[in-house]
Amino acid sequence: MIVCLYDSIRGLFMIGIRIHGRGGQGAVTASRLLAEAAFIDGKFSQAIPMYGTERRGAPLTAYVRFDDVRVRERELVHEPDIVVVLDPLISTEQSVAEGLKKGGLLILNTSSPPEEVTVGGDFRVATVDATMIALETLKRPITNTAILGAFSKAAGFPKLESFEKAILHRFLGRIGEMNIAAVRMSYERVSEVKQAPIKEATTVKRDIHVGGYGVLKDVSSWRVFTPKINLDKCTSCKSCWLFCPETAIKWVENKPEIEYHKCKGCGICVNECPVDAIEFESVEA
Repeated sequence: MIVCLYDSIRGLFMIGIRIHGRGGQGAVTASRLLAEAAFIDGKFSQAIPMYGTERRGAPLTAYVRFDDVRVRERELVHEPDIVVVLDPLISTEQSVAEGLKKGGLLILNTSSPPEEVTVGGDFRVATVDATMIALETLKRPITNTAILGAFSKAAGFPKLESFEKAILHRFLGRIGEMNIAAVRMSYERVSEVKQAPIKEATTVKRDIHVGGYGVLKDVSSWRVFTPKINLDKCTSCKSCWLFCPETAIKWVENKPEIEYHKCKGCGICVNECPVDAIEFESVEA
């Protein structure tokens, strides 16, 4: 049974939400759509993105507040009632649950059911394969709207129709309809809300707020998809090497070789290869 978190605490205090994602997955847009949907439902709302020089693939965080009265706080949400995670690899990190209130709600982008979630604590969990939904509806792994429908059903607020209105206000025409399809599909496919299977939080935590090769010597965890080179098709044109923004491709015996600890999975090499010698493979969380 889906429990409405908002109804259970309506009128007692404002709802604080933290959204984890990566550059390019739409976490900032998700925070704005969530705030706008809450406003459409008659609530006061506030969206606060937090990012600096993050590139595509780097971890970033956004925050949302809503209440029945005007929201006057302006600081970040340090103890959220709800945490939403847009990335399947970040969904495995204990750090996403840091500060989550007792009895709060964790919504994860993962193909695993709540019973198999490895993040532990005294909170409830709902899961949805937002990456697969995004690929089916948007044809690319932009998971923001592909998880907002799950939010509507798991949290019980805002209404699905309000998310659709917020999307059409921001995205017109075919793009808007594609994102509405993603919202509706995630609303239907989200799991039942269940208690986290692991009560004790693991002590191993990784800082998911720091990103960038040079700060982190291994950015392989940023990847949702991994480029693979077919050397038999490669013509040694060096387009992949020239366009790679991370210098993750080196030249060995006149053929490209990917240094995967530097590769964030941006896909530029896949797009730029003139003979389609590079293909993406999905990364398993």
